Amino acid sequence: MKLLIEVQRQVQLRSASSTVLLERTQRLRRTGRRLFSASERPLKLFQYQICPFCNIVKSTLDFVKVPFETIEVNPLTKAELSSEPLSGEYKKVPVALIDGVEQINGSDEIIQRVMDMPRTVSFLEANGLHGERFQDSEWRTFAAVDLAQLLYPNICGSLGDSYRAFGYVNNVDSFSRMQQISVQYLGMLAMYMAAAKVKKRIGITDERTALSEALGRFERDGLQGGRLQFSSGLDKPDLGDLAVFGVLRSVRGLDAHDFAIKSRPGPLKDWYAKMVGETR
Repeated sequence: MKLLIEVQRQVQLRSASSTVLLERTQRLRRTGRRLFSASERPLKLFQYQICPFCNIVKSTLDFVKVPFETIEVNPLTKAELSSEPLSGEYKKVPVALIDGVEQINGSDEIIQRVMDMPRTVSFLEANGLHGERFQDSEWRTFAAVDLAQLLYPNICGSLGDSYRAFGYVNNVDSFSRMQQISVQYLGMLAMYMAAAKVKKRIGITDERTALSEALGRFERDGLQGGRLQFSSGLDKPDLGDLAVFGVLRSVRGLDAHDFAIKSRPGPLKDWYAKMVGETR
């Protein structure tokens, strides 16, 4: 339930925050300020493995070659978010820790911080990608607002699906066996009940059809029916591609992922394979 509440909160804030972040980027460029320096220490990302916003951040970090390591957060206790050097005041994910001292909260804020790193600027320039165009994509909003909220009815529509969705916790070595069992069973029940509420709130009756229609829109308008390699229109992805990819990658290993990528006709499968290559 807490995981779902966080997704809903971020969906509501996404459109407004993306506008603010774009204005901030433009202002920094006008003043010529370079606020951040590259870090040689891996960025630490506090996450839930199946959180779509955490995976948007990870896809971006992978693409721009910023080294990072992940710390899995227990969604029941969130104890990891209270451990030093984190402030303990922010109880949501994702959270990034840079150079061991700088805490950045929220996916948009983390991505903006990464975009301002000199190493990222150099990477984008070397690949012929321009910062403002790279960041300003309608598909970035589509991924965070439309696609992300469709995931939970698709991965938690039945108790069995919900149980499998939380199966990732069994591979988290930092969780005790009791914590793994608690998260999987309590998470299963909470998300299964919440999934029905999400379907009602967004007005869908068939979650698979709704997901297919949303992906069809991306294929039709973003990829131009397969005529484009990426929604950027270039030979490299932009943040829109990375956001859609991140949301879909968050459910890899689950039936919803197989349905979206393998079972449907259309150009999405080839695009996804290209994205896997770009984020290695």
